[in-house]
Amino acid sequence: MRFLQKLSVKGLVSKFGAAFQRSPKESPMIEPQQNHLGKGDSGELLAYSYLRRNGYKIVARKYRRRFGEIDLIGWDKNVLVFVEVKFRSHLEHGRPEEAVNQHKQRQISRVAREYRYRHKLHGINYRFDIVSIQGSGNPRLQIIKDAFKDGT
Repeated sequence: MRFLQKLSVKGLVSKFGAAFQRSPKESPMIEPQQNHLGKGDSGELLAYSYLRRNGYKIVARKYRRRFGEIDLIGWDKNVLVFVEVKFRSHLEHGRPEEAVNQHKQRQISRVAREYRYRHKLHGINYRFDIVSIQGSGNPRLQIIKDAFKDGT
């Protein structure tokens, strides 16, 4: 005990640090998280390009509030569209759009309501779309228009 009291934290790290240090590859918590974030970002970029090619005018990406996030917001002609992007490399956990459960729908609806209020978009037409991305390498993209109703 006395030995530990005399050594500072810096001293302990220099003395025993090599035994406790892990590289990011060895840490099971870091690697999957980085892969997940990378897939999400690349999926959103794919969806962004796909929506633009299909006539959407994207006005916001990753619109975040403390109570949720909307991946993409844009206009499809005169309709404001809130888009959730879901990516699955394999279908063993179901189709991507199946991951947008009622809880997620309510969360997206709440953020959408705040967005419309903040930007004074009262009395406009709006809907909720999902961009489903399946597979890796050459993924298949699909827009599911009006995928769910406002969960308010």
